[in-house]
Amino acid sequence: MFLPANGAVVDAPHLQPPSPLPAAMDPRQAAAAAEILDARYAVPMHYEAEQLDKVAGYVEIPDPENEFRAHAGRRAHVLAVGEWLDLAT
Repeated sequence: MFLPANGAVVDAPHLQPPSPLPAAMDPRQAAAAAEILDARYAVPMHYEAEQLDKVAGYVEIPDPENEFRAHAGRRAHVLAVGEWLDLAT
């Protein structure tokens, strides 16, 4: 299960109608989703600490990687850019 886990909050009042939903799950929510779905692996994505082209109002969770690891436990598999996860094992 690949989970968008940066916990972004986007406040874009110029978009109408505004969405009441967050842009992505935060690390705790992503870990809970993996548990509910009984995922064997949980791989966070889109959680890089520094987004250079942020939309005004974009707020990130500090240290999302470690927070995800703390909540996802054994399911957590944080991959480096270009790294592969062998799902056959």
